[in-house]
Amino acid sequence: MTPNAPTSLLDQLRPNHLPEPIGFWPPAIGWWVLAAVVISITILLAMVVYRYVKKNQYRSIALSEARQLQDNFQSHQSPQRFAHDCNELLKRVALHAYPDRQVAGLHGEQWRQFLAETGKTPDFANSNAFSNDRFNPNAILNTDNTYELTRRWIKKHHA
Repeated sequence: MTPNAPTSLLDQLRPNHLPEPIGFWPPAIGWWVLAAVVISITILLAMVVYRYVKKNQYRSIALSEARQLQDNFQSHQSPQRFAHDCNELLKRVALHAYPDRQVAGLHGEQWRQFLAETGKTPDFANSNAFSNDRFNPNAILNTDNTYELTRRWIKKHHA
């Protein structure tokens, strides 16, 4: 054999045959599992958010009604009427939020105590707008404080 023989034999070989590139479809089982996990978590998260929004929808409705009461107060300028309207709104919200408790019959000091306990704020004890003083035409009622306490209780009460 001559030294040129191996080169000529190598030249006689066909070029390397490469396999087809790996396609994207169908994905491996790991990708199917990952997709199922991501879809499940997304659906679960959407359900939790939907329940939270639905559960607290009454709060946003009540807050918009409180703003409406504040706007109405600007026109009628009656602190007693405003205090009565705020109490009525809080009573409706409390009846919705606490269906198992006897909320409807609460009035006066018991009503203020209920609002202070469930709203986690002792400020209701200092406000006479949530007691029977709101029926006294000579009582001095702080409407800004009444409005702020109403909004705070609607936002913060723990049902």
